[in-house]
Amino acid sequence: MIKTFFKGFVREMKLLWHDKRMLFMFLIAPVALSIVVCGAFSGNVVNNIPLAAVDVNSTAQTRVLIEAFDQSDRFNVPFVVTDQEDALRLMESGDVIGVIVIPSDYTRALQLGQQAEVLVGINSANNIVGNSAVVSVMQVVKTVSSQIAVKSFVAAGSTIADGTAKVMPISTVLRPWFNPQFSYLTYLGLGLIGLIFHQLFLMTVATSFSEEKKEGILSGKMTGKESGIYFLNKFIFYGVIGYVNILFNYYTIIRVFDFPMRGNQEDLAILCGCFILSLLGVGALLGILSKNTIHAIQWLMAMTYPFFILSGFSWPHSEMPKALVDGAQFLPPTHFMSPVRDIVLMGVGFETKTIAHSRDMLLILALVIFVLSILAFIWSAYRAKKKLQPKVGEKGVIQA
Repeated sequence: MIKTFFKGFVREMKLLWHDKRMLFMFLIAPVALSIVVCGAFSGNVVNNIPLAAVDVNSTAQTRVLIEAFDQSDRFNVPFVVTDQEDALRLMESGDVIGVIVIPSDYTRALQLGQQAEVLVGINSANNIVGNSAVVSVMQVVKTVSSQIAVKSFVAAGSTIADGTAKVMPISTVLRPWFNPQFSYLTYLGLGLIGLIFHQLFLMTVATSFSEEKKEGILSGKMTGKESGIYFLNKFIFYGVIGYVNILFNYYTIIRVFDFPMRGNQEDLAILCGCFILSLLGVGALLGILSKNTIHAIQWLMAMTYPFFILSGFSWPHSEMPKALVDGAQFLPPTHFMSPVRDIVLMGVGFETKTIAHSRDMLLILALVIFVLSILAFIWSAYRAKKKLQPKVGEKGVIQA
């Protein structure tokens, strides 16, 4: 039995080694794709949003406003036109993301001490760019408005401090915790790494089990004892290799992209182990129940992205229908992606109820799915063995 057990390890290594495509997808692709995805967000925030300004009169006051937008970190103003239709054509052609329309009475309104309106139109088809632009527009306009108002009070005899107090009677000090730059890399990177590994690891495990229907443990050509040992071998082999792989993946990305590792590394390692255990059962069950490798991959592709959305990582559960939130509690990504971000960025660990609950749920899911995969394996192996048995006809003639 011990000899068969170690023989199974050698068998799995040979199977994986001879399938170069799966070897790449399992060992190299997770880190490579994670670096590419995180590299795409390495700019951290959306800057240099191009705007077109519609300035009919081109006065000193209008130029101050345009210059304020152009000199801000978030925007640049490469086009200044006099016709709104020209600005809209620039937006439609993709040359700019937004348009600043300064009305013809802008300067006169300021000179009379009246409120001057400025229209800022933003292309919000890309929600991330649109939200960033809208927030930054308000900051720029507020800054320019405050400067104009303070100058007016100073001209009337007030000090700069008194003028500032009159314009802004309430002072706000913003202190964003855990992601002070509002970095999209910090926000999305850790979850996208989990998504990539989730998909590639499941693909490898599911493919490995579905391939066993040809000549392996699900073909009916092995003894029940040998098939059972090799079945456990596959779990242990892919569990160990997958665990080492996901740790290497996360620690590489954290080091390369300077994620602030505020939490306990042991907590991250334990949670990764629980995640791998739950994915092993899902991958095995998917491979056993699928007719072939292609079907397994098709099911996997259909599952991965809904699982990511339902995990609550990118869109909070508080804004989802209750039925979807309840269903998401039985998905491994729900109890991994957000907790990993909390461990790394917030520095919390298993001393908190939410992280401890995620660990426990992953272990429960791993146990339940492992039992289901064993039952599915026994049933599939039994059916395969039965198909290979010779059939006896009505007159006792053995039929192949």
